[in-house]
Amino acid sequence: MENDINNQQELLAKNLAYYRKASGLTQLELAEKFNYSDKSVSKWERGEGFPDIFVLKSLADFYGISVDDFYQSEHKAVKVSQSRKRKQTYLKLLSIGLGWLVVVLTFFFLQIFIGDKYAFKPWLTFIYGTLITAIILLVWEFIYHNRFLRMLAASGIVWTTALSLYLTFYVVMNLPLPLIFVVAIPLQILEITWYLFRRSKKK
Repeated sequence: MENDINNQQELLAKNLAYYRKASGLTQLELAEKFNYSDKSVSKWERGEGFPDIFVLKSLADFYGISVDDFYQSEHKAVKVSQSRKRKQTYLKLLSIGLGWLVVVLTFFFLQIFIGDKYAFKPWLTFIYGTLITAIILLVWEFIYHNRFLRMLAASGIVWTTALSLYLTFYVVMNLPLPLIFVVAIPLQILEITWYLFRRSKKK
């Protein structure tokens, strides 16, 4: 009996953290919405204390789920408001913009100090920029728990990595390696298969 209670409390703590992250909120942002401190939210998610039933009901309504869903191992989709969707989009665009700012600055630095003196060509940094973009998107989709977009971002990483390696070997060492793209194909198939498996398991 005691083990069952502990398991339910552990599941509640994990789900409180899951649904907060899925809604795109930090602990502080959630705390401010419900007039609690971020330390309280942190304790909830660590299982060191729990909100009362009235707060749980408010949280459930906020996420568009039922209170019982906090005690289920299968997660439901969070109904994100339009304002929060816009915020998520702005954060992604800002992150990508900062990433490309670093890429452009790196390109100009290499262009000035390296130019065409060496085998490595500065324009390759733009190719690496596409890989950086895919990585940034993957990180955000892990935060927002969007499996489909996570799959697309992971696929982007597979192919931009293959492209980056191919062009680097070709430009720097004059060594074309088309087999790199052949290796990327099973990785892509594995990624799609894993996405479909997780999707069917959730259903």
